[in-house]
Amino acid sequence: MEQGIPVVECDPAGDLRIPLPALLAETVGRFGAEFDRRLAGSEFPALSLAHSRNVLRHLGSAPRRASSLVNESGVSKQALSQQIAHLESNGFVRSQPDPCDARARLLSLTDKGVRAQRLVRRFFVEIEDDWAGRLGGDELESVRRVLTALLRGCPPDPASPNAGCRSESRSLVQDC
Repeated sequence: MEQGIPVVECDPAGDLRIPLPALLAETVGRFGAEFDRRLAGSEFPALSLAHSRNVLRHLGSAPRRASSLVNESGVSKQALSQQIAHLESNGFVRSQPDPCDARARLLSLTDKGVRAQRLVRRFFVEIEDDWAGRLGGDELESVRRVLTALLRGCPPDPASPNAGCRSESRSLVQDC
């Protein structure tokens, strides 16, 4: 077992193989840890990968309904509401009533939120560049191509809590 990754015997020849879901989960975890480490040392230590992935990446120059982010982010309404509240209280987003529907809220980035969004995007690129430096750019692009092809060929799980909504993988990879 390497750093908590389960190794199971799956190969007919008896070779030990790490299950693919375990490799993917560990990769996501390491990316998140590096991302959060960089954020902690930045001017925006109150941010996290979850805030960046679920809210900041979906906001642009025009205000967006908070409810539309639930479908795009793939997280629960409650989790997203907590993240929005955190971002609003820390000055990254502002919320205002939707003039078309008083029950709905419109979200927009503040100047601080725009700066944070730029930094977050830069961190994503830098971490991938670091990985490309260790693995090789062609190898990393091969991983990206294979995973993209896999996601295009796998329908979302109908039993998932977000069934009927676009899962995160569906929002990243559009079917051909």
